[in-house]
Amino acid sequence: MKCIYEGQVLHMMPIPSGIVAAVLSEITDEGKMAVEYRMISLETSQVQRITNSVYLLAKFGASHKSAEMQVANHLTCRTAILNNGELFTVEEEGAAKVLDSDGFAKWVGVVKYKGESPSDAVFDGEHIWVSFCDNNALLRLDPASMREELRVGGKSGENSFSGPAGLFALDEDLYVSNCKSCRVWKINTKTYAAEEYLEFDESVYGYVKCHGREVVLLQSGIYEV
Repeated sequence: MKCIYEGQVLHMMPIPSGIVAAVLSEITDEGKMAVEYRMISLETSQVQRITNSVYLLAKFGASHKSAEMQVANHLTCRTAILNNGELFTVEEEGAAKVLDSDGFAKWVGVVKYKGESPSDAVFDGEHIWVSFCDNNALLRLDPASMREELRVGGKSGENSFSGPAGLFALDEDLYVSNCKSCRVWKINTKTYAAEEYLEFDESVYGYVKCHGREVVLLQSGIYEV
């Protein structure tokens, strides 16, 4: 593996040319986190400091200015860009919204499983998937009705999720980053066949494919596989 960013990364997202990430720059004397933003080119491996607006554009889409006003914390909330420019957002406490293409709420509710809020969210082209790290489960939601359609996992064992912290969808595959087992699973969203895809020596919090490369977020930083 090749380390492309070393340090504590709070969140990473794929863009066509590489990765956009929120990183911890320091903890102040008052105990608050100071956050900066980086863009990493997978073609040149160049790491560039970017503005908050560029990060928000990647996270919320074209209507990021309106969408940002609809969430309590733009950094800790998780999002999934849906069809027609709509956006699903979910907060740390489970408060969730579907925003229209102008960034205004068309659905407001709560998404939780056994009292736990989602650790991540992704749209696979048809459905919204959310993960629950402590309860080792994924839920599939219908973006039109926001009703739960399917639950995967929810138990503990050798062949179950173990801290599903990050989600990524591509074609018919859903990639689940399990931070407790240090493994990435791949699940076919049509057949639900599952396989262990990658294993690491430290906790894995995210996996993406972009620009023809595979990238993972580990505890120590961002790496190209």
